[in-house]
Amino acid sequence: MNDFQKFLDEKLESIQLDNGTINGDIADSYDIYQEIRDAITALRHDNHMTQKELASRTGLTQANISNLEKGSSKPTIETLKKIADATGTRLVIEFTSPEVE
Repeated sequence: MNDFQKFLDEKLESIQLDNGTINGDIADSYDIYQEIRDAITALRHDNHMTQKELASRTGLTQANISNLEKGSSKPTIETLKKIADATGTRLVIEFTSPEVE
């Protein structure tokens, strides 16, 4: 093991991690997939579209749209982009601080 690796190992051992929690309960209650499901459904309703119409405009099947909205499947970025394009919106992904409810 070289000196640089020893240095890194020593420094990494001293780092205290919080096991991925964000302000206590927030990480446990935050469900990004629920947020995405709600957004897809709201976007479809705002555009007065049925699942079948959205499917037709995206090139997906109605079953795919249904599964996304029910949470039976998780969307890819590509799928979200297709939905954005089909509804005349822009897909924006951002990282924000967790909000305390």
